Order: sequence, then structure tokens, then C-alpha cells
Amino acid sequence: MKETVTVAPKSCKRDAEMVVEGMSDAADRRKLTAGCRRKTVPVASSPGGQSRIALTVLSAAVVACAVTTVDLEHAAAVCQHWLSTMFQSADDQQCALKLSDFFEDVLRPPIDCSYCQGLDAIEKVFNLSVENFEKHYAYTGRPVVVVDDSNTKRSVNFGFRLFKNLSDSKLLTPCQFFPYKTEFNSLEEALDMDNERAMMTPGYEPWYIGWSNCERKSINRLKEHITLPSFLPKLSDRKQTLWIFMGTPGHGAPMHIDKVAFPSWQTQISGYKKWTLRTPAECFFKCKRMFEVFMEPGSTIVLDTNIWYHETQTIGQDISITVGAEYD
Repeated sequence: MKETVTVAPKSCKRDAEMVVEGMSDAADRRKLTAGCRRKTVPVASSPGGQSRIALTVLSAAVVACAVTTVDLEHAAAVCQHWLSTMFQSADDQQCALKLSDFFEDVLRPPIDCSYCQGLDAIEKVFNLSVENFEKHYAYTGRPVVVVDDSNTKRSVNFGFRLFKNLSDSKLLTPCQFFPYKTEFNSLEEALDMDNERAMMTPGYEPWYIGWSNCERKSINRLKEHITLPSFLPKLSDRKQTLWIFMGTPGHGAPMHIDKVAFPSWQTQISGYKKWTLRTPAECFFKCKRMFEVFMEPGSTIVLDTNIWYHETQTIGQDISITVGAEYD
């Protein structure tokens, strides 16, 4: 499974919701905005006869970089320069330039597995208080799903048509856009899809997109139609980015891991979604490897996406819309 990423000009070069067969990249998303997710990229095969050479060079580069440096950013830069000089064609160089991001993920420091040891299932909690959230879940690395949050409300108008109207009025300006497997190059282009496709008329072409809202004006407009989870600490709403993911059944974000500043929460506004969580490889023999979580409207998942690999899939018959952000 290969995917390509198209990132808006104001991209902070991050997220996590693009991946190819478990490979993910990592750049410092904190350089531009406070809530950008990582992107991951595919490693394209060279059309020439250098595929075997590429594999050999790749293996050597991984070992060399791991042995000679402990600075991951420097390692990525060194590997990028070395590989780009080894491949001469445009296709080969494109592959080489993308490999450096993969190296950073491969060479990341091992994760302490204590956060997942003894965890057999993702806990679901009803009407979680701020005090209990901070004490038992907020900073432990253990995911939790909060259901029946009495404070979670949304306007019936919170959906595709609202986003379309705000975009047309220049009141919805994303700082980053994720097309996933669609053909869209921007949020504006995605929200301009024909009504039949947007409303899932029989025969429609499936779609799934995500974007971050970084401008305070856009975020305030969106907050007129939703409320944030009531269990979040009062000061945690200082983050300047609000994420929205939306798409049709059968589609979502492939397995990936993020590199962001803080843990995240994501509320299921409408539709249904399945999350699959996976522990990192170094924890396979200490923790349960895979977990599944099913989200319904009004439920919120809290997850440190820096230490949990995760993928999502829209299930059921309706369009899934989720809203999320980071907290500290």
C-alpha cells in the first residue's frame, strides 16, 4: 500500500496520518504551529536497475548512521546528503531524499515500555472528572476512552455544509491539509466536491481528509458549534490548533506514529470509527501488541500518539467527523 502526500504551502511538515506499510517519517512539527501532526511518506521503487543497489546502500546507511551519531537530526541530514549523491536519476534522488525521514524514525531512542505493561484492554470511563483525569490518565501514556461526557455537545449544523460555507467565506483557513488517498490538493478543493459525492449518493467515490485549524478566528468559529471535553484541565486549551478528520465508511488513516509536543484527545462528533492501536516493536515481548477501540458519537479517546502506533477506519453507514487537539 503506497500513498503520496500533498501538503499545503503553510505546512509545518508533520502528521501522522500518512504511512506506507508501517514506515513513518518525523520532522519537527513544532517549528511552525503548536498542533501539527506528522506525515509519513512512501519509499518509491526506482524504475531503473538500481533497486538492489538501493537496498544495499539503505542497509549500510542505517548501520553507519546508527553507529556514528546519536543526534537524530544530524543523522538524518548526513544520510540524506550521502544517499542523494549515490543516486543520479530524478526518481532515485526523490527516493533518497525521502529515506532520511525514515532513518529518523528507525533511529529514534527506544521507548520505555512501562506505559503498556499489564494493559489488556483500553479502559472506558463514564463522565470522567478533571481531577481523576489528571491523576490517573493524563500523563501516564495509557489510552482511555471517555463516554457519556455530559458537557460534550455539538450543533446539528456541524458538518460538511458548515465547513463548505466557512471555506467559501474565507473563514476556514487550514495551516495543513491531508488528502490521504483522494485527489484533492487543498481543503478548499476538497470541500468543493460535488454534492452527490459529499452526501454519499449511490455510486459515489469514497473520500477521507483531515486538516488543522491554526488561526484563532477559524477555531473560534468552529467552537461556536461544539464544546471541548469537560475533563480537560482548564489551562490545556492554550493550544492554538484544532484538528478535524472527516470521511466516508471504509476509509481512514493508515498505521503510523506521530512526533508531536503533547498527548492528544479526539472526540467523535458524528459517525463511527474504529481505532487500532499497536505498541512499538521494542515492547512486543513486554506488552500486548494490538488493541481495538470502537468510537461512537460523543465519546473521546485520549492517546499519546508519540508512543502508540495507530490507525483509524470509518465504520457504519455514515460520514465520520472527529475533532481533536493536544493538551499539556
